[in-house]
Amino acid sequence: MKHTIKSLAVILFLSVLFISANAIDINSRDTFLKKGPYEGEYWPTYGWKGCRPEEVGMDSELLLRAYDYVANPDVYTRGLVIIRKGYIIGEAYFGNFDLYSRHPSYSVAKSFMSALIGIGIDRRMFESVNDPIYFYYPELNQKKGIRVRSYYFEEPPSSGAQRRITIENLLTMSSGLEWNEDDASNLVASDVVQMALQENYVQYVLSKPIIHEPGTVWNYSSGDSMLLSGLFNRVSGVSAYQFGLENLFIPIGIPNIVWQSDSAGQTIGGWGIEATVREYAKFGYLYSKGGEWEDRQVIPRGWVYQSVQPVSENVNYYGYQWWLRPSLGGYEGSLIPDDTFFAVGLFTQQIFVIPSEDLVIVRMANDLTSDEWNEVDFLTLILESLLD
Repeated sequence: MKHTIKSLAVILFLSVLFISANAIDINSRDTFLKKGPYEGEYWPTYGWKGCRPEEVGMDSELLLRAYDYVANPDVYTRGLVIIRKGYIIGEAYFGNFDLYSRHPSYSVAKSFMSALIGIGIDRRMFESVNDPIYFYYPELNQKKGIRVRSYYFEEPPSSGAQRRITIENLLTMSSGLEWNEDDASNLVASDVVQMALQENYVQYVLSKPIIHEPGTVWNYSSGDSMLLSGLFNRVSGVSAYQFGLENLFIPIGIPNIVWQSDSAGQTIGGWGIEATVREYAKFGYLYSKGGEWEDRQVIPRGWVYQSVQPVSENVNYYGYQWWLRPSLGGYEGSLIPDDTFFAVGLFTQQIFVIPSEDLVIVRMANDLTSDEWNEVDFLTLILESLLD
């Protein structure tokens, strides 16, 4: 996977998560597969329906292999749900995790943030992705710092480059702002750790020097995601989470979702969401339906499409804060369809969306020390169970 996702929470809660990761409920296999008939299309706003896998074109015995894969105690799965055609066909929880448990999803929050930006543009809060962010962060007009280190071979950014950072640059992790997210164990060098020690996360990101011309270099940055979040405070005076409650979470039936903020009241754009497995699944299902929910276009259909387009030919594994199929190591020649996209958080929190197969798969985990988890192997087991 071509990403490194680090946060202060990793360091603070590492030992706690590791202790809770080892208990496995050995009885879940008997209850993993759902029963009952397929009853037609519906919207799961107030709850999911379940049915036998065969009712929606999947083989139960083959699907159990996917359960066995996630139940391996070496991969520390906490919760799993598999949805086809809007029905839960497989669901399992492990250890002290259950249907009602809220699990931290770390960088899965970035995909939620992307959705809110799309809704914000649709609501005319922002003009377009081409808006320079200095419209909202006038501090950038006064910013003079340009830093070029010897190990960078790109041309240094020209004068006034910070004025050319756009909303799209933030969405595609190409702001050009200096950011190191490679090693959270190095408290001094990690910008994620340093940001998390601040009262105002946005101000920390704005203090970073620009080292690349915006839009030219991809660099995974929770700082870029934080600036996306701060746009809502600057434009409307309400946080991204408050905006999301009215325009995203309540409409799809997840009003109790938790999203942390910094001390300045700004939603943490790069992490901080805690939700149940089924709540995460609703978000994935919304994207599988092109942003439509009941009689409402919650996210513009065009935004959903654009969000899963590659940043460029060279960055074909990332879109607007969503990961794309080429980010999966060994995907070539696999059964995984071209249109597969997914949200990812540290310790392999994952929401997979495969529109062509009407599949949404959510896995929450505490993969702290394991190298056993392989997304291609896991998804292949599910796709091999398709009867059609």
